[in-house]
Amino acid sequence: MGKVAIVTGVRRIGRDISEHLLRKGYDLALVYRSSDEEVKRLERVAGSLGRRVLLLKGDLSEEDFCKKVVEETYSEFGRIDALIHLASPYFRTPIEEVSAEDIDRHFRPIAMAFVLLSKEAYKRMLLNEGDTRGHILAFGDWAVEHTPYKNYSAYFLAKGALHTAVKVLAKEFAPHVPVNCIALGPTLKAEDLTEEEWERILKNTPLKRAVSLKEVCELTEFLLKTESMTGEVIMVDGGRHIAGSGLGSVG
Repeated sequence: MGKVAIVTGVRRIGRDISEHLLRKGYDLALVYRSSDEEVKRLERVAGSLGRRVLLLKGDLSEEDFCKKVVEETYSEFGRIDALIHLASPYFRTPIEEVSAEDIDRHFRPIAMAFVLLSKEAYKRMLLNEGDTRGHILAFGDWAVEHTPYKNYSAYFLAKGALHTAVKVLAKEFAPHVPVNCIALGPTLKAEDLTEEEWERILKNTPLKRAVSLKEVCELTEFLLKTESMTGEVIMVDGGRHIAGSGLGSVG
């Protein structure tokens, strides 16, 4: 029987990770809000590989939808082996203008949804056999641990809570379900960055190049197999965290 993974957020990096997992024999529940073209493409890839995908469209800010994701995935496939949480709003919130609504719009789909999805998925993972019965993986941000940059206050507050949740759940779900996090640096240019800003970020990164999507996919695959790591936040950032305070920041 093939393994089953829930993937939230399939528009950018999540699309590549989803395709990689399909090619590695996973069936997928794809959770998205507006990425209709991306999920149609992944459906075609799945069909060509003889894999199955379940499309779950909705808002991860809503608790009921989070529960529905896990319930429908288990009902469709009969098991859950992995949860990969990439869904993340990302827009500027200068501190002079940030509102409770801005914080809420980031916190709920990034941090709250991760906890709720993980809680429900964990229950189903425990029904699997073996010492390690499932894996949970979050995607964070390198700057949370080192130098958050200006004008994205709501985003970083939410990602900081996500990093903490990874460590909390790693302890709660031990010994059967490892929980880890990949903290990405510059991988794909954010839509609200200019080409000039993007090139400046890469120039001030020690390795002076974007993070390899191929390596991100391979690390994801590894972390869905590991039986010896949990509670880890792994920097995959081209060395930005050693570049010095402020280097490569947008603000």
